[in-house]
Amino acid sequence: MSRRISDLNRRAGGRLKPKFTSETVRYGLRRDLEVSAVHPIAKIPISVRPITKRDLAILLPEDTSSFDPTDQKEVFWRRCFVAKVGIEGCHVAIDERDGSPAYMQWLFGPTRNDAIRKVGGFADLSPDEALLENAYTPHTHRGLGIMSAAMALIAERGEALGARYVLTYVGTDNIASLKGCHRAGFAPYLVHTRRFTAYGLLKSDLFATMPADDPRRILSF
Repeated sequence: MSRRISDLNRRAGGRLKPKFTSETVRYGLRRDLEVSAVHPIAKIPISVRPITKRDLAILLPEDTSSFDPTDQKEVFWRRCFVAKVGIEGCHVAIDERDGSPAYMQWLFGPTRNDAIRKVGGFADLSPDEALLENAYTPHTHRGLGIMSAAMALIAERGEALGARYVLTYVGTDNIASLKGCHRAGFAPYLVHTRRFTAYGLLKSDLFATMPADDPRRILSF
């Protein structure tokens, strides 16, 4: 057990920055489900459905020794996410050529605000809102345009949760993900600033809705 704890601490250490004060800035992007959007098309045929335990074992295996260090961290942090909130609301995109899971992402409605608070870093959802969070594409299916195509399909499942608006959060410097969200019909709506002090022991979150005429609301690449 002590070796495993040490290994987890080592992995976590690679993700944290030893600074007394720091901050991260993300866009909260939003899609209005009442506005029709063009569906992006992936380079392979996909469909989406709720995740199964079998999908989870394939996407987030316990043994990642054959993965590169970046993918090891990505799998590790998503396994931590599952430990906090479970798999309820998680969807997968299925590669229709062989039935393998090719993408995963959680869709939360306002009844899951308690789970969202466990994760931290998100504003509570209003009754007409849903949240898309923690997207992951395994290395076997990258470069196929799956993210934006799957996001668009999963977001539309928010209607069954009573949502008109679907939110997702992306770092302002993560251009690849911003492009993918843009293709899926999302545009910047708010700015989330998270401030850390005392080497990360204290943190605060500020969510600021952008004015309607804020030029950042229009993504251009």
